Amino acid sequence: MTDRTVSDGPLTIVLVEFLPSGGMFQFNFMLGEALAGLGHRVTLLTGPEPELSTQVPGFTVRSYFPTWHPGADTGEATWFRKVRRVWRAARLTYSWTKLVRYVRSARPDVVQLGEMRFALDSFFAVRLAKARRPGTVIAEVAHNPTPYDVSGDHDSVEKSDPVTMRALRAAYKSFDLVLTLGPGPRDDLVKAYPEVRRTAVIGHGEYSAFAGDAAETPGAASAPPRVVFFGTWTRYKNIPMLLNAFAKVRAELPSAELVVAGPVMGDMDLDAVTKHAADIPGVQLKPGYVAMEDVPGLFAGARVVALPYEIVNISGVVHMAYTFARPVVATDVGSMRDVVIAGETGLLAEPTPDGFAEALLVLLQSPADAERMGIAGYEFMKRELSWESAAERAVEGYRSARTTDERPE
Repeated sequence: MTDRTVSDGPLTIVLVEFLPSGGMFQFNFMLGEALAGLGHRVTLLTGPEPELSTQVPGFTVRSYFPTWHPGADTGEATWFRKVRRVWRAARLTYSWTKLVRYVRSARPDVVQLGEMRFALDSFFAVRLAKARRPGTVIAEVAHNPTPYDVSGDHDSVEKSDPVTMRALRAAYKSFDLVLTLGPGPRDDLVKAYPEVRRTAVIGHGEYSAFAGDAAETPGAASAPPRVVFFGTWTRYKNIPMLLNAFAKVRAELPSAELVVAGPVMGDMDLDAVTKHAADIPGVQLKPGYVAMEDVPGLFAGARVVALPYEIVNISGVVHMAYTFARPVVATDVGSMRDVVIAGETGLLAEPTPDGFAEALLVLLQSPADAERMGIAGYEFMKRELSWESAAERAVEGYRSARTTDERPE
């Protein structure tokens, strides 16, 4: 074990998010601005035409990788999707190669990787850890300790094939620091991967910086009895269950509406969902990427935000709902209890059509309760979910990882 002398001064931090739009990019962007706000020099390396630009001193968003924007890849033939997957794997491989060269040349204090989506990511993460210069900390944000399978190749929600698992274990062993967004995900991470050497819980910040006049958004009571689902359409988010639950809601409350908006992943059968929704009055489907400027109107027009997930660690959609003072109805699974205070900021429901419908009806039929919980969620967000506090916790983790090198010489 070798002690290091580490300055308490500004750190040079490189955040890596290969995809230049969507939730993961937005997470890194907002964390990057907060880190720069603390006085650190931060660069976000990403793909072409990033979704957001910054005016924060000390923070740079750089288009560096030949990657792609996530979106609703719908309607293509199977052969086209397979060809595209091969082409994207080649571009991702080249992007990782560029990153390894960049880190060796720039020698930042910290390189923070995003989620290990594919076995390819884990393989290159190990290579990066071996190739980096002394003094550079390799950190990773484990949004999902084991990545979810959104390809539609099999029925498992989480990837569990031997190649992926071996690659993940090697990657987690190579990281100096793994950040998680809550104590629940941290416990799951350590249980599944005892190879992890150091962790830090930083939490997930809020979205007020991109919400315009969110504080002036009309309260939930002024919205119609509308439910909104926002985010990627993928198997683990249980959209068919949501539709079944809403059918029961509609039978009791004929004025109720449901909007389902977001990009469609490969494990979702869009035709089946469309046919299912067509049989239920009051359902509006909006498949496709939702631009940031359209998000405020989507949330302001709803009374309740639905998260019908089958499994989850931490969802940024909860924080987004709180940003617009909207209560959530979420399934009581995974670590949802870490961010949803049952009866105060929303309701936790059984992951069944009956249980979820019952919870939705409570808030749809009581605008006053929806307003009260929405306001409580907004206040909880401002008090507990700031990006500044997340950045401060991350920096504590970086400095701890730099103070002592636990690798044998």
